[in-house]
Amino acid sequence: MSKRILVIVSILFTLVSCADFLKPTSENEFVPTTIQDLDEMLLYETYARTLTTTNPFFDLLTDDAAVVRFGGTESNLLSSVRLASIKAVFTWQPNIYRAFEEDHLYESQYDAYSSCYSKILGCNAVMDYIGTVEGKEEARIMLTAEALALRAFWYFQLVNIYGQPYSYDPDALGVPLHLHSKVSSASIPRNTVKEVYDQVLKDLKASEKEFLSLPAEKHWKPNLRVSLPFVHLMLSRVYLYMEDWQNASLYASKVIENGNFSLIDKSGFPSAGTYMYFHYYNNPEVIWPFSNSAFFSEFMDPYMIDISKGGKVSFVVADASLLNLFDDKDIRKTHYLVPDKRSTSFKAFGKLALQGGDNSPDSNNKFARSVRLSEAYLNKAEAEAMMFLEGMGEEHKTEAVNLLKTMWSKKIDEVPSSYLDDRTAASLVKTVRNERRRELCFEDHRWFDLRRQGMPKINHKWMGDHSDSQVTTYELTKNDPMYTLQIPENVMVRNDKLIQNPAGPIRVGQ
Repeated sequence: MSKRILVIVSILFTLVSCADFLKPTSENEFVPTTIQDLDEMLLYETYARTLTTTNPFFDLLTDDAAVVRFGGTESNLLSSVRLASIKAVFTWQPNIYRAFEEDHLYESQYDAYSSCYSKILGCNAVMDYIGTVEGKEEARIMLTAEALALRAFWYFQLVNIYGQPYSYDPDALGVPLHLHSKVSSASIPRNTVKEVYDQVLKDLKASEKEFLSLPAEKHWKPNLRVSLPFVHLMLSRVYLYMEDWQNASLYASKVIENGNFSLIDKSGFPSAGTYMYFHYYNNPEVIWPFSNSAFFSEFMDPYMIDISKGGKVSFVVADASLLNLFDDKDIRKTHYLVPDKRSTSFKAFGKLALQGGDNSPDSNNKFARSVRLSEAYLNKAEAEAMMFLEGMGEEHKTEAVNLLKTMWSKKIDEVPSSYLDDRTAASLVKTVRNERRRELCFEDHRWFDLRRQGMPKINHKWMGDHSDSQVTTYELTKNDPMYTLQIPENVMVRNDKLIQNPAGPIRVGQ
């Protein structure tokens, strides 16, 4: 990367400055002058291949994760994330950031707020300077479309981490909308959830318009960049979260009908005992791969030493309620989930490139997440099932069932009878949501799905500290305050106009 682009990127990391962003302050600092300058900055600052993930511990909050009995002392846990931090997250304590600090974790390991905003500022810089730099018009349109799509993506992450679910209270506090790279020393208050959603939709629609002005062959390429089908899938996801079922279905259809993607066929799964590198273009479903597996393994793949079992044993595992959703006839159970080699448990992750004899995630430049075609099928199926539930017509039931059957025909040798229950509209919705949980497990969807689907009660069993034999149950209550995370304290200190989210109770297990 050129020296001047590195300077620009370094400036973007701060949220508060008396001077304008990108304003030269010495002979070594330059503003962008060409499309290539902005393109380099966008790639370096706003894409998430090797940058911190926004939610490395979120699966620990859900009903998809469990822990086994902890054996030995703290030193037996093989992870940079220590036992106190894992327990604080797993038991929904309000002071999780304090636990992280006491365990000497880096902010980059958990601060989704700062991580997302650093990427948003890069998008803002592109938008601010796109009309002033030299370059071909087609490249200018492409860069504009990408910056808008990425800004929408990162704001959508933020508002669903730190704001109430849209379906619960759209007028609740969301996150600050900052849409320019130039900021003053003034602090920025929080916008409402609805205002952030409105901006996300505005950016996605504007991005769609820019992409559609380009030749069709420019709408998507397997080049690690966002695209028109990415925008369409994000619009489907946003509308689903808003419970705008018709638009969720409409935009999901645009992805399903895109000829660049197809559902992965069961014949494409590797042989038993080996695991597919799922989040890359070798998977015909992948629209856009992102993030790095190293960040997830710190929270989701901690080991403890158990000499009686021959060495390292997983401490965080897949919950039985998730495992029980997979019938033994469903080959995804042994391809989407990874067994622990020294126990009967499955690890609390899947679909990652693996390394070593212990089936650990390969952190060597391997993507850990992707936006993919199956989500479009599931978004549309849920939207259609909800329209049937709301009395909009029998045809929506038929459409939802057909979508599920199409997915199953590609991924399951024999569909278990227990998978489909369409006797009532409510049972059909449950069928779709069960399939969503199976298909998208450990891909960052479950926490957000629980939030938008009514914030149900969840129980977690903590298996004791330091070989304590006690099993303690902790409860996340329905509509619990901890369904919306608190903003990190280091962020609150930098912005005195931020209002903190309610902390909820310090939980004492039973």
